[in-house]
Amino acid sequence: MEIIRAVALHGAVTAAAADLGVSQPAVSMALRESTAAVGFPLFVRAQGRLQPTPELRVFLDEVDRVFKGLERIDRLVSGIRDASVGSVVIAATPTLADNLLPFAVAAVRRARPRIQITVQTMDNLSAVEAVTQGGVDFGLVLTPIAETDARLVPLCAAELVCVVPLGHPLAGRVAVTPQDIAPYPLISFSRSLPLGRLVEKSFLDAGLERRIALEVNQSSTALALVRAGAGVALIDPYLLVDGRQHGVVRIRLEPRSIVKAQALVPVAGTLSRSALLILAAIRRHGGSMHGVSSLTMRDLPDV
Repeated sequence: MEIIRAVALHGAVTAAAADLGVSQPAVSMALRESTAAVGFPLFVRAQGRLQPTPELRVFLDEVDRVFKGLERIDRLVSGIRDASVGSVVIAATPTLADNLLPFAVAAVRRARPRIQITVQTMDNLSAVEAVTQGGVDFGLVLTPIAETDARLVPLCAAELVCVVPLGHPLAGRVAVTPQDIAPYPLISFSRSLPLGRLVEKSFLDAGLERRIALEVNQSSTALALVRAGAGVALIDPYLLVDGRQHGVVRIRLEPRSIVKAQALVPVAGTLSRSALLILAAIRRHGGSMHGVSSLTMRDLPDV
């Protein structure tokens, strides 16, 4: 399986052999034996490269999952053996990776410099998949989130916030409602995204239909469009936690709508000490940020 995976990755026997630290004949022999064992071709040569056959592609994803699981086991063993040495892989949405995670990671690294931390940025759905498939130690996601086999652990909370361009008619308001926002071009998110569902609920609760003028999938993009004068937006508050103006006017939304940052952890198994240290640091840092309240970290698995 390791040889098949390496050949699929590199597209050549020579490169796969070098990557695995074995001889080229050994790789070629293993491929011949594997092909004979399964009873169908594993690779075809196309454009000078060895490419997986459709039959191999059927189970190649499963092979990747197996190896990711083995890598995670190695990381857990390291973390258990020595709390000061370990490896933690985190899947995080872009906003949380950029605004909530960095200071927490820096604090842990100062205290435990030998801990290796990998941050993989992805959307909510991909983060859920990464956690449930065992490809990462834990995820950082925004609510609301669909039902999942993983466990959600609350970390901190903030309010959905309205942003308008400088000089906008709403810029002098202390607070706005969906009725106040409705006359202006709305920059917003699909209802398939957590923020999109929250924004839509705010409008529906006010008896209004949400009309999207510009649809985006990241709060940072919405913020840039507002800054350029393209419209108004209700966005993820964690993007504005540094308290700076960001070239827009921030206005409180009423009624308020809470956006929680949550850790997504596997239901089975335990988190390493290193992973728990990072989660604790995230919760502490979240509580110190502008407009953010820390939440009690409940139900974390024991080490």
